[in-house]
Amino acid sequence: MNDTQTIDVLKALADETRLSLVRKLAAQAEPIASCDLVSSCASLMKLSQPAMSHHFTKLVDAGVLREEKHGTAKQYALNHELLASVGIDISKL
Repeated sequence: MNDTQTIDVLKALADETRLSLVRKLAAQAEPIASCDLVSSCASLMKLSQPAMSHHFTKLVDAGVLREEKHGTAKQYALNHELLASVGIDISKL
């Protein structure tokens, strides 16, 4: 991992909303469907769906989340390997 990628990961996690999303995903054993995740997080965090999508995009772009597309649906999962390589223990978030 290079310094630029490490910085991108840390910047993505420095936002309170994105850190909350990562914590929610860390509690899940399986990837979560985007529609379920975005709607539940939007209502919990009092943010609009476009705002939530923006935060997910930032996390995917930084590599923190893996996005899998299944037709028109998406699923998100944490990139455990990347986070571990930066020294982040998700069990302690």
